[in-house]
Amino acid sequence: MSKLPEKIKKRLKEEARTWDASLRKEKPEKVERLLDKAEPFNAVRPPRQPVSLRIDPFDLSVAKRIARRKGIPFTQLMSMWLHEKIEKEKAEAGS
Repeated sequence: MSKLPEKIKKRLKEEARTWDASLRKEKPEKVERLLDKAEPFNAVRPPRQPVSLRIDPFDLSVAKRIARRKGIPFTQLMSMWLHEKIEKEKAEAGS
């Protein structure tokens, strides 16, 4: 469920392959030192936007039960479902 454009994903994968190849040539001790010095990568995402909508009470209770079974908040589950449906519709539309 990546938000990165395909062009950037390809470039990052190629860069990762290059780094992996160069790290394989290094001794494990040196790799450990390099990893200790490395800065973590932080992907900045825009903040989520709250939305209100009216939902059938039965559907809401079922969604809450499913979310509880999965161990996640029901709003997160509904957000995931909406995102999956949007991605599916985009793919079918050829966007």
